[in-house]
Amino acid sequence: MKMNIHKKVAIPVVLLLLVAGGLLIAYLKYEPSRHFRGTDIPVLATPEPSGGVGADSSDAVAENSERAEGAGRKSTGTTGQAAAANPAQSEDIRGARGSFNLLLLATDARADEASRTDVLMLAHVNPEQSKVNLVSIPRDTRVHLPGIGLTKINHAHAMAEAGGKGGHAGTLAAIQAVSNLCRCSINYYVKTNFDGFEHFIDTIGGVDVELDAPVKLTYNYRTLPAGEQHWNGETTLDFVRERKSLDDGDNARQRNQALVVQAIARRLLVPDNLAQLPELIRQVKEDILDTNLTDADMLSLAWMIRGIDPEEMNFVQFPGSSDKAHDPLVNAELYYWIPDMTTWNELSPQILGDAPDE
Repeated sequence: MKMNIHKKVAIPVVLLLLVAGGLLIAYLKYEPSRHFRGTDIPVLATPEPSGGVGADSSDAVAENSERAEGAGRKSTGTTGQAAAANPAQSEDIRGARGSFNLLLLATDARADEASRTDVLMLAHVNPEQSKVNLVSIPRDTRVHLPGIGLTKINHAHAMAEAGGKGGHAGTLAAIQAVSNLCRCSINYYVKTNFDGFEHFIDTIGGVDVELDAPVKLTYNYRTLPAGEQHWNGETTLDFVRERKSLDDGDNARQRNQALVVQAIARRLLVPDNLAQLPELIRQVKEDILDTNLTDADMLSLAWMIRGIDPEEMNFVQFPGSSDKAHDPLVNAELYYWIPDMTTWNELSPQILGDAPDE
C-alpha cells in the first residue's frame, strides 16, 4: 500500500519536473535577448551610394540576402555605407546587443490584384532592452528609384512586380528603397496583404482589445465602442487601417496597430494556441506572410512583444512636408511627402540606435 502511495505521489512530481524542465529549455532557447544575441542576424540591404543611382535595387538586395545566408553575417543597425552616410549611427551607439531593423510591408491588394504597398513601417528592435521603435514611412514619400527617377516610394514594389519578376522582386525593391531613404541596414522583413491578415486573425480565434475611446470606422460606416471587445479578422483589419476619423491621424493609427500586434502576441501565447503554435506559425509563413524570420525568431518576437506596453513604444513619422512635384511615371504633377533628410539625420540615432537605459 505504501509503495502505491509513493508511486501516486511520484508521478505528478515527475510530471511537474518535466514541465519545469520544458519551460526552462524554452526560456533558454526563445527568451528574446538570449535568442537574438546568439543568432547570426542577416543583412538584406545597406544604403546604395547617392540613394541607389544606377543600381538595380532588387538585385542588390538579393545579392546581400545570398551573402547573409552563406556567410552568416551579423548586423545590429547601420553598417558600411550606412554609417558613412550618417556618422552618428556608429558601432558604439549600436552596441552588440543583437538589435536589428525589421521592415513591415502591407499591400492593399487582394489575392487576384496587383500589389501596392499601403503600409511601410520600419521597426528597430532591441531584445536586450525589450524596446521597439517604429518609423512610419508615408507611402507618398518622394525618393529616387533606379531606372525611374524621383517618384513615390510605394512605386518601388509595384514597378518591380510589374517588371515580370513577381511579388518577391517587389519586396526586395521596397526593402532597398527604405534602406536608401533611412540610411540604415535592413535585417528582416514581413509582408502581408488584406486577405492574409484577415485569415490569420480568424485562424487564431480573433483578438481581444480594450479601447479607451470609441473609434469610428470609415470603411464600413460603424463605430467600435470603448471598452474590452473581441474582434474577428475583418473588424481587426478595418481597425488597423483606420486613419481619417482619428484626431492624431497616422500617429494614432500607429498606436492602434501596436495594440493589435500586442493582442496577436497575447493570443498566440494562450494555452490553447501554445499547443498548436508550430502549426499556427506554419500557416503564418505559408499562407499569410512573406518573411525571412525563422520559426524560432517569430516565437521569440511574440514573447517580447507580449510584454511591451504600446504606450512605451516610440512612434515617429518620417519627417517631411506635403508638396506637389512632377512624377515621371505618369508625366504629371502629384502630391508627395517630401522627406526632410536634415531632420532625419538628427533623429535617426535616437530611433535606430541603442542608447543605454537611463
